[in-house]
Amino acid sequence: MPRFLCVCPDHPDILDKRLAVRPQHLVRAKPDLENGTQVYAGAILPKPDTEARTRPLPEGVPRIAGSLMVYIFPTLEDCWARVKEDVYWKHDIWDKSKIIVEELID
Repeated sequence: MPRFLCVCPDHPDILDKRLAVRPQHLVRAKPDLENGTQVYAGAILPKPDTEARTRPLPEGVPRIAGSLMVYIFPTLEDCWARVKEDVYWKHDIWDKSKIIVEELID
């Protein structure tokens, strides 16, 4: 079954809004991880020398500027449907104009 790389950068200066809905994002991701639909996920760090990378944050608050996931779905359309179901999509955390969803090849 095809694997898809999803690169989903955040809008600038959206970290507080992202963190507010992050628990919902993680709860929704859990079944994907458990059933093997999601084979990798991680946060994208802000670019060096940007305010998002250098501003002081409370201890334990991660610096996040986007998401990267690898999913297994039958089709590209199925993968896009999953991306659009995510709380980060629905709450306009991700910059939808910059999202990349591409099939990976072996």
